[in-house]
Amino acid sequence: MTKPTIIVIPGSFSTISGYAAVIAEFEAHGYAVYGIELETVGRRAGKAPDMYADTAKVAALVSKLADEGKDVVLVPHSYGGIVALEASKGFAKSVREKAGKTGGVARIVLVTAVAPLEGQTVKDLFGGALDFMKNEGGYLVRMDAPIAAAVGFSDLPAEEAQKWAATMEDHSAESFEQKLTYAAYKDIPISYLFCEDDKLMLPELQNKLIAGLEGEMGGQKVDRHSVKSGHAIHASQPKTMAAVVRKAIGDTE
Repeated sequence: MTKPTIIVIPGSFSTISGYAAVIAEFEAHGYAVYGIELETVGRRAGKAPDMYADTAKVAALVSKLADEGKDVVLVPHSYGGIVALEASKGFAKSVREKAGKTGGVARIVLVTAVAPLEGQTVKDLFGGALDFMKNEGGYLVRMDAPIAAAVGFSDLPAEEAQKWAATMEDHSAESFEQKLTYAAYKDIPISYLFCEDDKLMLPELQNKLIAGLEGEMGGQKVDRHSVKSGHAIHASQPKTMAAVVRKAIGDTE
């Protein structure tokens, strides 16, 4: 098979360095891979960047690759889901083909990711469940390491989980309140890596998001892949995460 180019998009509070093992797995199987460093992660001088700053960064890379005629697969984790959907505006492979163009976003593989419908925000999906997060100067303050470890890195040994949790950064508060403006799921095939033991994106929420997408996809189904894993599958099972994404792409090598 001709292998698409993969773009990995981290979750909130997370830097791309945490996804190094997953990226290495893709590269070991012959994929060209790009990792996105989110603008919304980590404090910066001035106003905190918003979700659209993240999407603009991803869209610029997708535009370059698409114009080179390359098929692109977006692999967003957690918060990265809304970024992937929004950044695909104008770049769906199916839409570009109708315009006589090659390349574009051929698939989005959501990894236990938020998937709002057009007009929704991340906050809409969680309701009041995020109200406990402290907002300081436009940034949501990362959870204390023991709490973050228990919730986000629940399937790692406690000491290792806390080391991972300590790498988290503060995250732009505004990004959780901005609306998805493009229904990418109507133009682009969607796969979903469902983490059965997730204590952050609870299974019932993942099921609700998948059902919501399918209700808008004109009879198409989300290509669902269930794995026994906590939220941070990139940390606890990078080989499994990469294998599921490869399967979703149709890579049987």
